Amino acid sequence: MGSAPQRSPDPSDTGPSMADAPKNRPPNAPRDESSPNGSGSFEELRHLILAPEQEALERLHERIENPESRTDDVSGVVAEAIQRRREQGGSDALSEALAPTIETALRESVRKDPATLADALFPVMGPAIRRSILETLRSFLESFNQILDQSLSWQGMKWRLEAARTGRSFTEVALLHSLVFRVEQVFLIHKKTGLPIAHAVAPAVAMQDPSLVSGMLSAIQDFVRDSFHTGQSQGVNRMNVGDLDVWVEIGPYAILAAVIRGVAPRSVQDRMAETLEKLHAEYAAQMQSFNGDAAPFANANKELSRCLEAKFKEDSQPRGYGYAMVAGLLLLTVIGGWLGWRWWQYHRWNQLVETLDSQPGLTITSLAREHGRFVIRGLRDPLAPDPQKYVQDAQLDPSRAEFHWGAYYALDDPLIQQRAIAALAPPPGVTLSVKDGILRIDGQPSAKWLSDLGSRAILVPGVRAVDLGRFSPGQIAFDEAKTKIQATVVRFPLASSALSSAERANLRSLAPLIKEVLNSSATTQGTVTIEIVGHSDSTGAESANQNLSQRRADRVAWELIQLGAAETSLRAKGVATAEPLRPENNDENRQFNRSATFRVVVPPSNQP
Repeated sequence: MGSAPQRSPDPSDTGPSMADAPKNRPPNAPRDESSPNGSGSFEELRHLILAPEQEALERLHERIENPESRTDDVSGVVAEAIQRRREQGGSDALSEALAPTIETALRESVRKDPATLADALFPVMGPAIRRSILETLRSFLESFNQILDQSLSWQGMKWRLEAARTGRSFTEVALLHSLVFRVEQVFLIHKKTGLPIAHAVAPAVAMQDPSLVSGMLSAIQDFVRDSFHTGQSQGVNRMNVGDLDVWVEIGPYAILAAVIRGVAPRSVQDRMAETLEKLHAEYAAQMQSFNGDAAPFANANKELSRCLEAKFKEDSQPRGYGYAMVAGLLLLTVIGGWLGWRWWQYHRWNQLVETLDSQPGLTITSLAREHGRFVIRGLRDPLAPDPQKYVQDAQLDPSRAEFHWGAYYALDDPLIQQRAIAALAPPPGVTLSVKDGILRIDGQPSAKWLSDLGSRAILVPGVRAVDLGRFSPGQIAFDEAKTKIQATVVRFPLASSALSSAERANLRSLAPLIKEVLNSSATTQGTVTIEIVGHSDSTGAESANQNLSQRRADRVAWELIQLGAAETSLRAKGVATAEPLRPENNDENRQFNRSATFRVVVPPSNQP
């Protein structure tokens, strides 16, 4: 039997060589010579031949069954495997297989730490947002410039009148007159299910619900096909809905519908057809397997936005800058006149406030315009003048004035004087005046009225003190007694100095007054003298009349002394006809002059 071929050792081979000892027997173990028929040698020979392969199979089995080993093996080739799968054209299957895992990983990452994803998207979010905002502003400014060019022209004035007449906004009227056409909305609708795939809308356009529009168009298309027995590739291409037209392009898997305002050219339909063809070329597989999920068509809105065209009427005539200037000047004149009129109104009402504030008993705290009326707030004394009178005097509309007054007592002297007169009720002939809050009395007040004047006057709001002056209680009593004494006339018979019983009774009532005057004069007036003046009529000789008048004065003095009057305070004096009481033009007056009268003589230094 020939020898087996020798195998060169492989450095990378980790398995044992044939020179190695058998696995089931140690190298120095004694051979079993007792095996019958030489079976021990056969086993040794088999071990030498098959041992390396068995050990390699065992290592391979252990590697396959060990998860850590498998993970190490796959991690080394997974990147190359994904790259080769993509090169072989299996990107769709690979994306579908990886999408759930990536979505779950993203959701978990966002849940744990949203900042990580935000930091990663920050470099692209800012430019994308700015670009979108700038595009929207550009489109808005183009429309606004068109409207602004017309707003200050004569045409713009007519459009404003039309807007006021029809109830529409000026922007809507200007858009209707200046717009040639505008594609306001574009819908991409799945042909089989009628569900919306993508939707684009122009700026400043009220957006309709894509689902409702898609359902309506699909229902109309189905109705037309069923009614007229047309094919699936045929249907309604154009519809009119009020001021809007709906153009429809039908493709194998989807329908493109555009909502157009105005009269659009043929180029719009060509653009729609090109867009629909491009979308079918890019998303044919997704459209064919569409089940309501619009996520794979996220980039389709960019293609639809290219269909949102608009065109405005070109102004072939020179711009109406002259009309604009006239309109601007007219507007400025109206605004200036209105502002001037408002200033003049406020000026007149401010003058009224100044006038009211200068009146006693009125204090103005604020002037404001509320709900088209001038509201004046302040404080008003009950005795203050009526503010409405000053509104009429200023030739202002009383219906535009509204007053809110708080009650208070003013400290103006005229109002204090009115309150004092109303509260103290001075008797006739007595006047009250107030200066700096001090009450003063003029006239001839009675002692009774003056008795409690001080306590009553101090209760009048604003009266700080009462200046009685010469009207002290003793002085008032003296003046009253003096007045009664000097008003007394004692009459005598013709050519006689005798007193009748009636005149004696008159003197008895007069005696207490004389005593009161003489007693009170000691403390108030000093030395006072009661002068008794005797009179006579003009009949008879003057010398006889002088003697008769003196005897009459002496008679009255004697009677008063008998009644208790001090003799030293009485002085009798006859004046004959020198001081007649009445002119003697009849008997009654001559009889009145046959009398005696009294004078209370006060020293000059004590005269009031």
